[in-house]
Amino acid sequence: MPTVVLSVDCVAAGAGKCYAREIVRVAEEFTIPLTWLIAVNQASPMANVTMYHTEYLHGIPAWHEVGLAVSFQNGHGYIADPKVRADLLRLGKDVLKQCHIKPTAFRASNHDVMADDVRALEDIGILVDASACPGATDSHDVRWPDGERDPYHPSYTDINTHGDASLLMVPLATHNGVCGNLDLGWEKVGPVVESALAAREVVALTLSDVAQNTDALRAAIQAGRAAGARFTTLTALAAGLRK
Repeated sequence: MPTVVLSVDCVAAGAGKCYAREIVRVAEEFTIPLTWLIAVNQASPMANVTMYHTEYLHGIPAWHEVGLAVSFQNGHGYIADPKVRADLLRLGKDVLKQCHIKPTAFRASNHDVMADDVRALEDIGILVDASACPGATDSHDVRWPDGERDPYHPSYTDINTHGDASLLMVPLATHNGVCGNLDLGWEKVGPVVESALAAREVVALTLSDVAQNTDALRAAIQAGRAAGARFTTLTALAAGLRK
C-alpha cells in the first residue's frame, strides 16, 4: 500500500492571487493532510509569512503541517556560498518562529539543495527535505541529477547518495523527465502519479498556492484512494520511517 505526501509551496505574496483556501477545501473534501511550506527569501523574508499569518493560517486545519521553503536567489543572483545559505536557513527558521511555527519539513525552491545544506538544515531542526526531483527536466531543459527515488538519508558530501545524515530526503515523484508537480495539470502529471503509485512505496507530490491546480489535486487524491494509499505529512512520514 503506497503512502502519499502532498506539499504546498506557499509563494503567493506579491503574486496577486493565492489559492490556499481552494486547496484547503479539496483537502477537507477528502480529509487529506497537507504540508504547507512557507517560502522565505533574502530579498523579502517576511512577505509570505506575514500574508499567511494574516489571511490563511487560521483556515488551515491543525492536523496539517506547516514547514519552511527557502529560495537561494536574491536581487544580485544565485546564492552559492555555504555560509550565506546556512545564514538564510537560520533566518527562515527565525521568521517562522515569530508566528509560533517550528518547522521540521523543508523544500528548497527550484529543487536547489546542496550537500553543504544538510548540516545547516539539521542544525535548525529540519527532519525531512522534499527538494529533490531526480531526473526531471525543467522548462529551460535543465535536468536535475538522477538519483535515489525512495526516501533515504543522504551523505554530507553528496546529496544524491546514501550516507550518515539524520535528515531524511523524500524525492518527488518523476516519470519520463516530468516532476510530480500538480501545477503542470493532470494531463501532464497524471502519468507521473500513476507510475509512482504502481512502483513506489512513497509517492511525494507538490503544488503551489499560485496556480489553478485544484482539479489536478483532486484527481491525484482520487488516484491515490483507488490505489489504497494512505496520506500523511512529510514529518509524520519521517517519524514513521524512523520506527
